[in-house]
Amino acid sequence: MKSVKRICAFIAGFVLFGAGLLKLMDPVGASLVVGEYFSFFHLGFLTSLSKVAAVLFALLETVVGLALLTGISPRVTSLVSGVLLLFFTLLTLILWIKNPPMDCGCFGEAIHLTHFQSFIKNVVLCALWAVAFLPLKSVWKPPRVKTASFAIALVSVIAFTVYSLMNVPAMDFTPFKPGATLMQAQLTPSADSPLLSICSQDGEYCDELLSTGHKLLLTAYDPEDLSELSTISLREFGEALRAAGTAELMFVAAGEFPGAEGAYTADRRTLMSLNRSNGGATLISNGVVVAKWPARSLPELSKIESLVFLDPASAVAQENTPRRLKLQGFLLYLFAVVLLI
Repeated sequence: MKSVKRICAFIAGFVLFGAGLLKLMDPVGASLVVGEYFSFFHLGFLTSLSKVAAVLFALLETVVGLALLTGISPRVTSLVSGVLLLFFTLLTLILWIKNPPMDCGCFGEAIHLTHFQSFIKNVVLCALWAVAFLPLKSVWKPPRVKTASFAIALVSVIAFTVYSLMNVPAMDFTPFKPGATLMQAQLTPSADSPLLSICSQDGEYCDELLSTGHKLLLTAYDPEDLSELSTISLREFGEALRAAGTAELMFVAAGEFPGAEGAYTADRRTLMSLNRSNGGATLISNGVVVAKWPARSLPELSKIESLVFLDPASAVAQENTPRRLKLQGFLLYLFAVVLLI
């Protein structure tokens, strides 16, 4: 019976741990979901805290999942995880009943569930929790070594969170992920094709500009929040790119891009999907999204030159495969720490 309890706790922990990591990998995307929750519950005055709340809640979910996986402090873990799962279940029940036009955000952008599916998922997790921990006096005693594995994994998760806050997601699940072809570059576009619509300062749509040639977009979805240092860095980078002539430079912002002449405008949420970094760079070749960089880590001009020399598919693989491999290596390391130590 103890082995059955441990397996149920492990499954619940795996789901929570994975869901939390997916949100920590994309804190900007998680903040958008939290912002929608605030709006749904008429707490719009908390919108400015969406990113902080999203990161803290994802960290809580990840840590609780990690505690369930390692089995440490079972009495405390049972109480915290039980309250958390009950909260998730009640929340998704409300969403199922009200059916608002929003995503639950359970697994970030990676997996989209209907409100009913989210509710059923949480009911199943609650059932697993009940088997694992009821009655409470029957919980197991974990090996002491698992405390070490929990501590190592926790430090690793915190480091991963800091890295995610400073970079674009290592694995992109947005419609504008590397390799996606923009709608305006497709002969027969489908309804699911991503559309990056931009306007000139005269208010004219210039979407067709992105369908051919090599374009390097410097985007800002909150241009008023760009620091002076970031603004100067972006302008200097743009000047160097124009002088090199490697790719056509385009400033795009949800508003006025500070200090950039001839900048284009676009929808704020679209720009957040295109590049999670406020002030980021995105390379688009013949309508294909090739690569993205955060504002604090803009690419060398030689890298852009090497990417535009390749066909889009090869360029996507060259720039993004190493990031995915590093992420996969990190995940393997985490699970090795949890399972083997």
